[in-house]
Amino acid sequence: MFTKEMVHTALQTWCDNVVKVGKVHTEGGDVQAFSLQVLSDSYDYDNGHVLFKPTLTFGQQTFRPTKEGALSYFVGGNSDYPNDNGFKLKPWVKVWYSKEDFILNGELAIVQCNVHFIGDDDSHIFVNKSFVFKQCDDGKVRIILHQSSLPYQP
Repeated sequence: MFTKEMVHTALQTWCDNVVKVGKVHTEGGDVQAFSLQVLSDSYDYDNGHVLFKPTLTFGQQTFRPTKEGALSYFVGGNSDYPNDNGFKLKPWVKVWYSKEDFILNGELAIVQCNVHFIGDDDSHIFVNKSFVFKQCDDGKVRIILHQSSLPYQP
């Protein structure tokens, strides 16, 4: 059964991984290999189906149902996704969530929150997020739905 503590751990892990990807990139590490590991550990692409709508995607490539598409959004460099610049490479030096609310339903947690990003250049953005986390057969918690959008600006 999914618990409140599991929700907070999953959200914090997601935030921490954004910072870690940027750090690996800044330090000259293998950001692609690291990001693939994050995708395997935190998203259910390897074992199931993932619904992923990144913040800054549009047109034919709005949704990223494949691990390849998600990786391209994270780190760029894929000619099949020419508009991807690698969102996680900025680097982001601090990432946190706020105003979270959730519904727990058996092996699932349905979550909405804001996520704040601070760049190494002191830039600050925040986005609205929806996640569905699933407690998988191997005991790990993975994302099966990730939707992200910029807040509405009337």
